[in-house]
Amino acid sequence: MTSLKAFGIEEDKGQYHEEIIYSFVLIYNIIMDDITAYLKSYHLTPGKLNILMVIKHKGRKQGISQVEISKHLIVTPSNMTKLIDKLEKEGLVNRSALEGDRRVNIMNITDQGSQLLDEIWPAYNKKLMDLAADLEQGQQKQMCQLLKIWLDKLQAR
Repeated sequence: MTSLKAFGIEEDKGQYHEEIIYSFVLIYNIIMDDITAYLKSYHLTPGKLNILMVIKHKGRKQGISQVEISKHLIVTPSNMTKLIDKLEKEGLVNRSALEGDRRVNIMNITDQGSQLLDEIWPAYNKKLMDLAADLEQGQQKQMCQLLKIWLDKLQAR
């Protein structure tokens, strides 16, 4: 029995839209479970990791507003605030009001947060490579191209 059959999806019946979406979601769940388990030992979640990555790499030295962070992530404003509160409490980020407009919070990564990302990255990147390794490099390239085309079309709606 294929993975999709367990969900009531019959393959090769011309319902490719179902096969694509269900396969995509199931793959996402497998990947997220694996990544979540890895990050747990660092007291991080995928959401917290993504926020730290955006702050470090998009904010750089000048920092980045919470609104800008949310443009790079799939997080609701209330969840964003909760995650940033936790990161700040853990000493991984600093929050300060924008000079001239106290309604805007600017986020900066702390040295501790930056060091944590540097520590996590090599094994995290290897985990991503291992998760994709079931596909040959040519298949990975093809999958990447197809997913980017699909993403661009969905975002253009």
